[in-house]
This record gives sequence, structure tokens and C-alpha cells, in this order.
Amino acid sequence: MSRAHRILIIDDCHPVLQDALSAYKVVYMPTITEAELEVELAKATILIMRSKLRITKEWIDRAPLLELVGRLGSGMDNIDVAYAAQRGVKCINAPEGNSNAVAEQTIGMMIGMLAHISRSSRQVRNGVWDRKGNQGKELKNLCVGIIGYGNVGSALAKLLQVFGCKVMAYDKFKVGFGNEFVEEVSLEELKSQADIVSLHVPLNEFSHEMINQSFINEMGKSFYLLNLSRGSVVKILDIIFGLKEGKILGASLDVLPNENILNLSAEEQNELNYLSENEDVIVTPHVGGLTADSYKLLAEVLAEKINNWIKK
Repeated sequence: MSRAHRILIIDDCHPVLQDALSAYKVVYMPTITEAELEVELAKATILIMRSKLRITKEWIDRAPLLELVGRLGSGMDNIDVAYAAQRGVKCINAPEGNSNAVAEQTIGMMIGMLAHISRSSRQVRNGVWDRKGNQGKELKNLCVGIIGYGNVGSALAKLLQVFGCKVMAYDKFKVGFGNEFVEEVSLEELKSQADIVSLHVPLNEFSHEMINQSFINEMGKSFYLLNLSRGSVVKILDIIFGLKEGKILGASLDVLPNENILNLSAEEQNELNYLSENEDVIVTPHVGGLTADSYKLLAEVLAEKINNWIKK
């Protein structure tokens, strides 16, 4: 793998990435067109991207020299990892680069819901000064249930310690991770005890629409929901049902199933309208992992992984 490499970068990135890979031919085209991509991809041995493109079977087949795909982020759901593996193409990501950023935003949104920050701020802008109606709750007295104990889930558990709240976590693919920061529990235990459910899972066949009406009905109490993983981990229509029924006390969503909000179906538009108008809902445009700090750290982490892979 130490032979000459041609590295194609198709999304904007921090300059440290190109600097760290300067020993190789780096083609930086963050505004690349589809026609240009077809030409450049055919010559690339390494592709670096974020979310501009879905790396499908068709694109992989157009890249006969491709050996490695590196994603400047955590999720891999926009890459056909299984087909890439069949073709001998390794796929890597950099979840370590933005896990703290996502964990910090999770806490911000959590407190925002409990203290009614978004709602009360909107009311003041509209001339309403309602102290009693915006009486909040303290995180200290609540139980936070984390679903998915990877880089973000574990970072969140550590940050929550300062608040003195009970923290439990469930992970379908991990066992034995309980420590001084978190209690490892079954999904059933989490459902029975959690006041707050925070989602930090990859999107796959097991997590797709895992938060649905059945899940909501199985919760032991009304709860607050946060999704900072992938939009399709929740079924939006069922979240709306939960909010209307009072089973969901508040929802914070940094991701949506369709994030192209200028090209929504009629049903998706109606759902977004409801969420946007509901005072107990916070919706942000997938910015949880997008900080100035993580922008640089993602590049540093991915560059190190690529260099290590090349040297093997």
C-alpha cells in the first residue's frame, strides 16, 4: 500500500487534511460536478468525502483503482460498505472527531427542553412574559437513557456526570461497558426507568424507525426524546402521535429522515410544519457535530487513519 496514491477530496475540509497527506497526489475538488467526478474517480486510489454523494455500487464500479473510502464524519449510511468490501475497497470514518461536539449539543438541547428555553424566548419576542408557565425541571433529578454506547454515547455519559443525574445505556452490539459513568441495562429496563431517551445509533436494519408507536407505548412514563443520530431512526408520524397524546413531553431533533427541506413530500411538509410550530419541539439542521473544533479534529483523525493504512 506504500505505492503512489492519488487522493480525491470531494467535500470541503480543514487544510490540515491536505497538509497531512501532502506526500501523495491530492486532488481537492469540493465543488466537483457529477461529470467531473466520473472522470476523477476513475483515477483515484483514495476517495475522501462527507455527505455530498452516496457511494453506491454504480460509483464504486466506476472506480477501478479505488482502494479506500474515507468519510469526514461518523455515519457510514451513505456508503455501500458491503459492496465496497466485496470489491476489496476499505471504508473508514472518523467518529472520534465530532463525538464531543454531538454530546455537548445533546446536553444543550436536553436542558433547552427541560427549561423551556426555546419556547420562552419565542414568547418574549412576541410580547409574552410568562414565568410560571415556563417553570422547568432539573436534570439532576431525572434518569437519562442512552441508546447506542459508541463514541457519542460514551462521551455524553461522561459529560452528564457533572449534573448528578442517573445515567443508563443500552447497546444492541455491546456488553460489559458499564462503568463509573453509566449503568449498562437492557432495552426493557431503559424503557421502564428513563425520563429522557437520547439516541446515538448508526442507521441500519435494526435501528430504522426503532422509535415508533410501539416503543412509545412501551415506555414506563412520559419522556423527553432526543435524536442526534440519523433521521430515519425515528418515525416522525409516531413522534407527533406521542406529542399529541402527552406520552412524549418534548422532542429535540437534530436530524430528519429527509433533510432536503426544499424538496419534501406533502406528508413530510405537514410533519415538519407540526414540529416547527410545536413549542415543546426543537429542530436544528444537523449541526450537532459541526463545530469549528470538530471541523479540524475530523480532518486530523481521518488523516492519521489514512496515513496509518497506507503505511501498513
